[in-house]
Amino acid sequence: MTATRPRKLILFVNALVTGHHEAAWRLPSAEPERLRDLRYYQSLARTAEEGGFDAMFVADFFVFYPGVAHSPRWELDPLTLLAGVAQATRHLGLIATASATFGEAGELARSFATLDQLSRGRAAWNIVTNGEPQAAANYGQDAPIPHGERYARGDAVVRSVLAHWRNAHAGNGMPPPVQPRPVLVQAGSSEQGRDFAARHADVVFTAQPTLAAGQAFRADLRQRAQAHGRSPDSIKVIPGISPSLAHTDGAAAARKQRLDALISPEASLGWLAGFGIDLSGHSLDGPLPAFLGDLSAFEGIKSRYGVITELIKQHRPASIRALLHLLAGSRGHASFTGTPRALAAHMTQWFDAGAADGFMLMPHAFPDDLAFFVEEVSPLLRRAGLIPAQQSQPGTLRERLGLPACALPSHFHTKETT
Repeated sequence: MTATRPRKLILFVNALVTGHHEAAWRLPSAEPERLRDLRYYQSLARTAEEGGFDAMFVADFFVFYPGVAHSPRWELDPLTLLAGVAQATRHLGLIATASATFGEAGELARSFATLDQLSRGRAAWNIVTNGEPQAAANYGQDAPIPHGERYARGDAVVRSVLAHWRNAHAGNGMPPPVQPRPVLVQAGSSEQGRDFAARHADVVFTAQPTLAAGQAFRADLRQRAQAHGRSPDSIKVIPGISPSLAHTDGAAAARKQRLDALISPEASLGWLAGFGIDLSGHSLDGPLPAFLGDLSAFEGIKSRYGVITELIKQHRPASIRALLHLLAGSRGHASFTGTPRALAAHMTQWFDAGAADGFMLMPHAFPDDLAFFVEEVSPLLRRAGLIPAQQSQPGTLRERLGLPACALPSHFHTKETT
């Protein structure tokens, strides 16, 4: 009989186009023609719900990606999409990405309060501060916003959104959230990003390639949260993981190799360019340029740039092409190649060692890899007592994640609304 664990493993799925591997759309089972079809995402969500997942995460991108000519890119508005997904699910959380740099607080508050009502308390806001250098131009600004200024504006907008939610009962033109506050998710891991998360976030999505890095990151965030007057247990750390799975190690490795062979270098280079890393003028089979690794001069998404430079130090790819294969599928998040049993053991190790409160699954290819995880890995996690035995749990997303009704002390927030 499995002993009862003091906490359960959190599972999110990151629903990105045909999958997280850049070549996933080229597989025979891929359905790129359905990327604008609500039923495609509803089907993925139902599969995730059956597999014990707590939430579906939908990213958003605020720039034109040059690689769009070579692979599908995200087009849909996350809030609108997830309102449709809510109608096909019962308990799955709905995490929509929206900008705190370019968004207006009143509109953000109303949109997420609406999603929370329509889903009966399942909404979450993934707060982004838009580090893509090209994003500012799309919003009428002449130059990219410096890293520090983005977080300062994000802090002010989040405080205002929280004030709108608290005052929603006062007739300010929006429904009160059900939870009573939608879950706040954040993904920045830079120094300023960590402090922002410690003040505001309920959940932190992060790229941590090793167990030791995950342990250090989670311990640091819990300590920072406590310094802001919060319980360390009120902030959950969710690393991304991108697995290549099969019933044998050899088959799992062969699957990853087949996908890597289908990569269009232009698509991968376009993805890097969107983060502000332009390698287009360099030979694919030449050495990595010297500027890779200089974080101090980089004004894009610093946390992702830092992860990439650490991977370069660890694996020392001999060429840009080798770097693209290293990043394929995981894009700096932890990668895993092996069997379902080995993946379940890997996840258990990270969870028990304090490196993670759960995981953001980033399947290489939809729908097959998500279905395989649900069929093969979810039962192992259930038998280990890591996720509930039944398919879904009632209650709000905040309750499902074991979060307090309000994770920050009441005196912390401004009472102003803008």
